Formats: sequence, C-alpha cells, structure tokens
Amino acid sequence: MSDRAALTSDERAAMRAFLQRCDVRLSTMHRVATALLSGAGILVLLPAVERDAVLQVLRSLLVGSLTWSRSLLVVAVVLSIGLALGVLWLVIIELTRFYFHANHVVHDGGEVFTPRFTLTGLRLPTDELTPEVNAAYDEMHVAERTVRLLVPSNARSRARIDRQLAAYPGLTEDTGNPDRDRAEGLFELAASERRTLVEECAKVEYGMVRHMLRLQVIVLRYVKALLVIVLTAIAAFARAAAVNGETTVTAADQRWIAATFLIWAPAVLIVVSSPVRWLESLLRSEGAAQSGIRDPELTQLEDVTAKVSFVAWVASVASMVTLLVHHPISSQGRVAAMAVIAVSAGLAATAFWQRWQRRRGVRA
Repeated sequence: MSDRAALTSDERAAMRAFLQRCDVRLSTMHRVATALLSGAGILVLLPAVERDAVLQVLRSLLVGSLTWSRSLLVVAVVLSIGLALGVLWLVIIELTRFYFHANHVVHDGGEVFTPRFTLTGLRLPTDELTPEVNAAYDEMHVAERTVRLLVPSNARSRARIDRQLAAYPGLTEDTGNPDRDRAEGLFELAASERRTLVEECAKVEYGMVRHMLRLQVIVLRYVKALLVIVLTAIAAFARAAAVNGETTVTAADQRWIAATFLIWAPAVLIVVSSPVRWLESLLRSEGAAQSGIRDPELTQLEDVTAKVSFVAWVASVASMVTLLVHHPISSQGRVAAMAVIAVSAGLAATAFWQRWQRRRGVRA
C-alpha cells in the first residue's frame, strides 16, 4: 500500500505522537526491570542465608557420627539453601527472557532465527521521504564512508564480525560487496529494518504487549522470591541460635533445628502463595465468579517451592520422630516437640488446602 498517498498529515502526526508515547512507556518498563535486575532486597538477604548461619549449622551436624536424625536435618538444610538459590535462579531466567527475544529473518534464500535484544534497532520509515530523497538515503546508507562506521577497515574487526555472522548461516545474501554484506548482517542481528509508519506502529503495539506480559511475570516472581528468602533467612538465624558457636550438637539442639524446619516448610509455602492470593482477592473485588489463577507463568515459582518444602517437611518430621523415639527427653521437652509437630501439621494442612482451593477456583 502507498502509505504516503493514503495517510493525511493529521494521521501521520497522530502515529508519530503514538510512537513517542510508546518509547516513553517502554523506557519506564525497562527501568522497572533494571531495578529488579540489580537484585535489590534479594541480593542483600541472600548472603545471610548462605554464609555463617547456615555454615555453622552444617558444620555442627556433620561433626561426629552421622546418625539418621542428623542426616535428615542436613538434607533439610541443603534443601532450604537450594530453594533460596532456586527462586533467585527463576527470577534471573525470567529477566533474561525479558531482555532477549527471537529474531526471525526471512529472505529468498530461506529463514534464520537469531537471538536479539528486546529493543530493536530503529530506521527511518520508508514513507516519510519523497521518492527522490529515499533514493538519496539508500545511496548514503550503502556508501563506503557510512559502512565504515559499523564495519571498520582493519582486518581484526572484519574477522570478529565474520565470526559473529558465521554463527547464523544464511543470515544475508551475497551482493558481491563483503563489507556491505557484513553491515547488513549486523543490521539483521539488531532486527533493524525499514518499515512504513503504519508497520512501525503495529510492530510497537505487539512489542508493548510482549513487554507488559513478561514484566508482570517478573515482578510477581520477584515478590515471591523475596518473601521466600526473607523467611528462609529468619529460619536460618533461628537454627544458628541452637548451635551458638558449638562444634557439635546435642539431641536437644537437633530437636530445635528440626522444629525450625517443621515451622519453616509449611510457612514458606503459605508465604510464597500469598501474592497470587492477593491477585485473586483483587479479581473477586472486581466481580470475578472464579478466583483460581491457573496461569503457569504466574505460579511456577510456588510450584517449585511446594515440592522442595514438602521434602524438607517430611525430612524434618522424620528427624523429630527419630529424636523423640531414640533419644532421652524430658516430659517438658516432649510436650514442646509434640506442640511444634501439631502446629506444623496445622500449617501444612492450611498450605495445601489453599493450593487445592486455588486450583479449583473456589470462591473464598
């Protein structure tokens, strides 16, 4: 279509203003993602989970004969560390998916898929110039002095570009001018191509949707990861209090450590699912008939947490039972241990009831 003939000056002005608004919106979303990429609270709290508190407990549990109760507690400690690192890993995965995208290049020789940064390169729309000026633009675009800005004349730079382009065979077609082909290949890697003003607006609309959907997953996943690490850090400090610098742990110390895991395991599942419940409450307040959010992108982190925390809970229960059966304990200590088991069972029942209720979409 001849966009220059079809569009009025007002329509062109409206599309230019729209592209400017989109550029501001994209900048805002990237600032949000950049703030999360810095780690903020997660990277501040993670050393507290991974360093002295955890190392002291592990060292004390591994010194001496490795009994069943100690072995189970070591498993629980490792799982708690793994969960803290795992939730951070899932956040980083989502940030990577936000900042990078697949670039689909199609030409007469075939098609090539390459990775690219989520923001594409920009070129002047084809219908913003008269045919005469467009011809002059095309001539300047392929002029040797212009190509040199992207493809330096030294052999080392050319070899580096050739290695980069060689990773994507068929990316460009051979025109007989090696430097020009290199430059066009780099333009393709940056997804930088000339479009009409209408095509540019349509592309930006799709890009805005992609950014928004990915960013909401990142923010929700980050909030969940932060809650998990906060609770895990508190539990790590509580376990370190039982050791208190000692090189070995007594049966009473092991019961204390097991008790912290009995509370932490179901509590972390309740905490990590809280953001989704807050969203469900928001939907219900707007009149939603069902409250269950089943989007796997929004619930993957809590699904991982549920599996890890369940194994840690089973290990801590088995350790506590072993300590109650095979080690001497006072009546007061037995009552305290049974009370912790009862509280843990109640928290576990609450956590799994909430998950079952959400999956069914029951109105709370």
